[in-house]
Amino acid sequence: MRPAQVAALAPPVLAALAAELDHAGELCARLEDLVTRLAAAVEGEPRALALSEAQTLDVLTQHLAALSVFTRGLSGELTSARTVDPDVVLAQVPLSDLAGRLRACLYSATLIPPPKDNGSGDLDLF
Repeated sequence: MRPAQVAALAPPVLAALAAELDHAGELCARLEDLVTRLAAAVEGEPRALALSEAQTLDVLTQHLAALSVFTRGLSGELTSARTVDPDVVLAQVPLSDLAGRLRACLYSATLIPPPKDNGSGDLDLF
């Protein structure tokens, strides 16, 4: 394929990837529901483990949804313009850690210095 062909295919391929990520997220949500119902049926240490795993599945579901937002955003930007402003797309990603990793990847790949960090405003509680 020539570069122009790849560029023309990028938006629909990214949109299809976003749809696949959405589907994977739906499957994870179903699995999370199953683990939660199983946790309700047991007591003690098995219940604590099952609830912990349900939380892990919730994190995975959120991660897949955020990746879907990112790929769908890239698809939309590439459909309407020849260039992509990474900050516009990354601003749509709801998970700041994921957005940060993607930003680092995008900026090191394009050799563009990242914007100054003015603080995300996110608060992590443990």
